[in-house]
Amino acid sequence: MKILQVLAAALLLAAPLTVAAQHSHKPGTAAHGHKAAGETHAHKSPHGGTVRTAGKYHIELVQQAGQVHVYLLDAKENALPLDRTTGTAMLLSTTGRTASVKLTPAGDHLVAAVPAGTTLRTAIVSLKANGSSLSARFEKLDAAAKAGKALSAAYACPMNCEGSASTQPGSCPKCGMALVKKS
Repeated sequence: MKILQVLAAALLLAAPLTVAAQHSHKPGTAAHGHKAAGETHAHKSPHGGTVRTAGKYHIELVQQAGQVHVYLLDAKENALPLDRTTGTAMLLSTTGRTASVKLTPAGDHLVAAVPAGTTLRTAIVSLKANGSSLSARFEKLDAAAKAGKALSAAYACPMNCEGSASTQPGSCPKCGMALVKKS
């Protein structure tokens, strides 16, 4: 068992993601290239998390009170329906422990419990969606948590639309109304 944990940790730390991705954010504009799946670049985070490229899609990871929430997003960062979407997350803690957790549907996103007492350093999310296998690597999650990033949403839709929570002002991805600051 210890050998499997060491092997999993080594793979988690050294696994290069080599899938190339190209997409366009606006109709009629040229596509831009990305070096690898999971690359960070100028994407908004509609749910207050961290967004990574995964093929022609994006994956957003949000940390909340002992859970990770995973959103599958299109090229315009809108949440996609999760019909027959399945997934797992390989979690690496700041103490070097690894855990593989199953992501389960929860409305417009997937969720998994983080083992009690765990501070995440890295997560590799693997999804099977729309006939594609997708993966994204999220690193330095412990630094983001310390900075307060992605821990709680300060804005939400006044119509309480599911998936509208955000750390910054904007519009609801469901109904388009302006997000309001929570009290």
